[in-house]
Parts: sequence; C-alpha cells; structure tokens
Amino acid sequence: MTKKDKLEDTVDKEIEKYSPEDMKILNNLKKKGMSIQDIQNTINALQKGNPYQHTDYRIGKSHVKYLVMGDTHIGNKNYDGKLMDFAAKQADKENVDFVIHTGDVMDGWYQNRPQAIFEQDAIGLDQQFNKTVKEFGKIQKPIYFITGNHEYNTFMRGAGIEVGTYLEDKLNAKGMDTHFLGNAEGDIKLNTGAVIKNMHPDGGTAYALSYKPQKIIESITQEYYNKLMAGAEKIAPLPAIVNIGHFHKADYMFYQGIHTFQTATLMGQTKFMRGKQIPAHKGFFIVDVYTRTGGQIDKITPSYYPSYK
Repeated sequence: MTKKDKLEDTVDKEIEKYSPEDMKILNNLKKKGMSIQDIQNTINALQKGNPYQHTDYRIGKSHVKYLVMGDTHIGNKNYDGKLMDFAAKQADKENVDFVIHTGDVMDGWYQNRPQAIFEQDAIGLDQQFNKTVKEFGKIQKPIYFITGNHEYNTFMRGAGIEVGTYLEDKLNAKGMDTHFLGNAEGDIKLNTGAVIKNMHPDGGTAYALSYKPQKIIESITQEYYNKLMAGAEKIAPLPAIVNIGHFHKADYMFYQGIHTFQTATLMGQTKFMRGKQIPAHKGFFIVDVYTRTGGQIDKITPSYYPSYK
C-alpha cells in the first residue's frame, strides 16, 4: 500500500465518525478540488473544534491532589485577580498535580444585553482572551478546563468561535500544559480508572443549596441504570467525582455514591445577583484523593479556601 493509499484509508476511517452534516461539508470540499491532506487538516479542525468533545486524560497514580475553581468571568470588573494569585500560590504550596476549571472562564459579551459592557474592564473577545492568557499564566501546574454558557452563548453563538481551543493552543505555545475538555462537560480519567466529571450546566440556581447538584447526579445515575437495564454492551462508568460550576456556590456532598462539588466562583457579588437575592460564594477547593484500581475512592479530603472580600 502506497503512502497516498494509507492516507486515503485513514481519511475514510476518520470520515465515518462524522454526522451527515459534516460528511456533506467534507464532500463539498472534495468536489471543490481540495487535496487529501487538506481534507485531513479539515478533519483535525472538526475534531478539535467540537464543543461537545469529551477526552479522557490518563493522569496520576493511586493518590492525586488537584485544585478546582470555576466561574472566574475574566473580563468582568468583579473578577478577583488577587484571589487567582492566591489560588496559583496555593497550587504550588500544596504541590497539586493539576488544576481544574469548570467553565465561564471569560465573561463573554451578550449582544442582547449591551448595558453589561459597563460591568466589564475587558470588552470583546480580544481583550478578554488576552487577559485570560495573562491570568492563567499565573498557574504553574497542568490545567484542565471546560467552557461554560458565557462563552457558548456569546462567542460561539455570536461568531462561531469556541474560545477553549484557541486558549489551549495559546497557553501551550507559551510552554504551559493545558487541556481543553469541551464545552459544558468534560471528563478526566485517572490511571486507576476513576473518572472526574466536570460540568457547567445552564439555568438558574435554586433556593436549596444542594437541590441542583442532586438533580444532576440523579440524571447521571438514571441514564447509567437505564443503559444497564437495556443490556447495553458498552456503558461508560459512573464518575467517582463530579465538579459543577455555573451556580457560583461552594458545596461538597456525597450522594448516590458520587462525591459532588459545587466549585464556587472567583467573581464577587454583582448588582444583578444581589437584586435576585442570589449569593456568590467566592473561593476554590483543593481536593486530596486516594483511589484503587477499578476507580473506587478510598479517601477524599476537600479543603475549601473562602474569600470574604
């Protein structure tokens, strides 16, 4: 088999993974005279740009320690850069293995809310992106992150840009170890098989602190048992840990066998949230985890670092 034949065979196998809509795009590109290599490059872009792509990262041994934060909203005037400084220093001091961010990295720009511009100190994609590169640059540990509704509802829906892929590339080009897991959801798999699921749901918060996380865990376990009862051959394992952003709350609970965290925020209380009687819990967690082969957690120690400013 020639090198060209091997490349064409690879392209054919890769194309099979895509939806009819993606297939139509690729066929149109081929008709327009694009080379096999050009199409391969397009496939790579489609893979990397898929906002719902979940990637497993095999990291750690039986003992891992990580810092988890969320909802920094970089670009908003209420983002706390000093708290990020402190988090980065604690990551070094505690010698964590990696840092997780659960979405709403940037504040975004809502075209239907132009007045929100007066709440920002970095306006638009370029300014927020550049400030995020600077702020993430404070972290000297590997970073695993997802994007949230603020990135998706503004930069993705408004301009078709998944900023997570560009942020990953930019930070890695600067010598950092950064991994974009996807929009709204992304998994990390440890060497022992334990899965850390990171989520950024949508919708408003609830009066009861644990209500939304409980419903999320129930939906995860229900889907798992539905597949099990249906006799599905391949079922993704239930996560051992679920980190949840979006609600700007700090909370830990052990529910239905899953260790669940709400990952707080690095953004202070806003006038909008105060008007809705919604508190903002500023801070971050450092989580110390011992697992065994098969993914069982033998011991988990969460430490919460609150900010009162």
